[in-house]
Amino acid sequence: MRVDELAISDRVAEALNGAGFINLHPPQAQAIPLALDGHNIVAAIPTASGKSLIGYIPALQMIAEHNRKVLYIVPLKALASEKKDDFDRFSSLGVKAHLSTGDLDSEDKGIENANVIVATSEKADSMIRHGSRWIDDVGLVIADEIHMIHDPGRGPTLEVTLTKLMRRNRDLQIIALSATMSNAFDLAEWLHAKLVESDWRPIPLKEGVFYSGKITFSDGTTREVHPDGDEIWNLVKQAVEDGGQSLVFVNSRRSTEALASNYSKQMGKLAGRELSKNELAILEGDADTTATGKKLSSCVKCGIAFHNAGLTYVQRKYVEDNFRNGQIKCIVATPTLAAGINLPARRVIVRDTTRYEMNSGNTPIAVMEVKQMCGRAGRPGYDPYGEAVLIAKNEDDYDHLMTDYVEHDTERLTSKLFNERVLRSHVLGLIATGDADSEEGIIDFLKETFFGTVSQLFGIESVVEGIVNSLVEEEMVRRDNDLISATPFGKRVSDLYIDPASASILREAVSNIKTDTEVLPILTACAMTPDVLGMYPRKADQELIDGVSDELWPKLLVQPEDIDDYSYEYFDSDLKVALLIQDWIEEKDEDTITKSMGIGPGDIRSKVDMMDWIIYAMSEISYLFNPEAIKKIRPLMTRIRYGVKEELIELVSLRGVGRSRARTLYNKGIRTKQDVAEVDEEKLAMLPGIGRILASRMKDQVGRKQADEQSYSPSEEEALMMEMAAEYEGIPAEPSQEEPSKQDNKKKKKEEEDGPKQTNLFDF
Repeated sequence: MRVDELAISDRVAEALNGAGFINLHPPQAQAIPLALDGHNIVAAIPTASGKSLIGYIPALQMIAEHNRKVLYIVPLKALASEKKDDFDRFSSLGVKAHLSTGDLDSEDKGIENANVIVATSEKADSMIRHGSRWIDDVGLVIADEIHMIHDPGRGPTLEVTLTKLMRRNRDLQIIALSATMSNAFDLAEWLHAKLVESDWRPIPLKEGVFYSGKITFSDGTTREVHPDGDEIWNLVKQAVEDGGQSLVFVNSRRSTEALASNYSKQMGKLAGRELSKNELAILEGDADTTATGKKLSSCVKCGIAFHNAGLTYVQRKYVEDNFRNGQIKCIVATPTLAAGINLPARRVIVRDTTRYEMNSGNTPIAVMEVKQMCGRAGRPGYDPYGEAVLIAKNEDDYDHLMTDYVEHDTERLTSKLFNERVLRSHVLGLIATGDADSEEGIIDFLKETFFGTVSQLFGIESVVEGIVNSLVEEEMVRRDNDLISATPFGKRVSDLYIDPASASILREAVSNIKTDTEVLPILTACAMTPDVLGMYPRKADQELIDGVSDELWPKLLVQPEDIDDYSYEYFDSDLKVALLIQDWIEEKDEDTITKSMGIGPGDIRSKVDMMDWIIYAMSEISYLFNPEAIKKIRPLMTRIRYGVKEELIELVSLRGVGRSRARTLYNKGIRTKQDVAEVDEEKLAMLPGIGRILASRMKDQVGRKQADEQSYSPSEEEALMMEMAAEYEGIPAEPSQEEPSKQDNKKKKKEEEDGPKQTNLFDF
């Protein structure tokens, strides 16, 4: 079936044709006409089979012909950027896409004018809690990777968000996109949707097990692999020599780095290259070079890379982009890379089918997760086939992998909503937004969730009663006979999007903050909240933790015994987080922190982000219970965000000036905004890391009235970064004699290839 045969307007058809969409794949041809007729759809089809277009075409028609908004829900921020870029290609149809994945306590600037909002489920739910009026204009919701409803972390929020949207607008159309799953019909029943299932793939996929020098595929065919040392390297080498690329999945960050480093020398003979100065800055970290960054750059110049949550966003993006363009031939990754990001390869190798879990040791990885990894095999337009290979250690393991993974169906999707900790946050959210005003109303809501569709809700009344009673006890909700409403405290907690248990801890902490309270007790109280995951204390950490703990204990703002369900076992891991943040705000460099803590630079970023959010929540709660505490908390917010001592707070408030540049300015005697205003611009531009563009921007900021209150959109920030990168790379500021279009394309290509010079996330 051709795109122009669909029941869409001519201009939508022309735009799609112009973007290269001419013919539909079979599952697309089955699903899209149903969606265009207004039906809800659950499309369960293999990875790389064109799921996205099943959402895109109805979305474009909804915008162009019905003038309604589209909400596109994704599970990961990285996937959100990809989807926004896809929609930006159709600006000629009036599509205005807006990315909304950040601050959960604010309305995004410019969102009212957008007609496609790409958001994570957490952000979508947050916007509902804040009463965003634009949601009433949404005519279509696309839930990408809907099988993530099975995930204990993200699943419940996705489930609750979709239920809220359906209850608020019974005419709302929903398109849910998923990989193949064994009980897709349950999702279709919940969403009142037509089910489209297919095993069709544009590139044939063969799954098998490697053992004793050969791959045996599920179809009975085999393939010999020439022995040349390490078995996994042999599989990688064969794929690369055949003209393909490989993804290797392992179960730990340490393994990703070890394997990539071990194979780099051999891969360098096949795909080695020189890295530019800018590429080294991206990989190693511009301001604070780290050991992890050096290891990554060493691997990348050999054509191989590792990918895990310990890398910064910029490092991960570089690896992903250069794998797509073929510069990197192999990525060794943890399974999170398989969760939706578009990175197919000729051969996928799954080394590990177990992972270490804190409470249960080595635990088998779900079949669904392994199938997600396997589904990355086969690049449409590049590969004639895809191969997914699991690695067997012995004959028994071979039988296990073939029977329990390769030839096995995925697990049934189940709701993870029926968990008291998960439910208490969402119950408070329902009460705060008026989606429910009684225990009966809460139960009625739960009946319309996926959980309510696939279960009998036995015992739910007592669970809801217990949660409501605990919220009443914590003074987050109040009862008036059978009616329940949120208190100002409860409404604020709901808006802040934190666990009510976290809010109780923060309330206790701010009530105990005095004028002489030190920084570490405040950080420790934040780290003790359930929203901040602790960090495993190594044996090497124990002496430091014990020493600090003895001195800190009398100064704690919240006693562990006063926290429900808090175990003393958690305290050391929470204290390690607090100590990491203390090092960070004392301006210790990343390399020192990663070595002393035994972590990666991405771990620093994740803890900084979470503590940044919790310290903000603490400041908001202090307004209600101890306004004087704000004097202690407010400076910490800026210090945590930028990783600076208190003396640099004023400088880092300038856009484009991060911890490294602020310290340079301070050491040169430029210590306030007034100093920036008074210093000669040329002299400012000559300082290391500043340059003429940033110097001009800094002068502009301090010259404005109320410069502190100026707000900048992400696109404005990105534009500044690109300008600074262009200056660093020596791109002419004035147009050359080339035709304008060629000059623009040349500059754009260079920016895409090299990326911005300032690559350390903490610099901005």
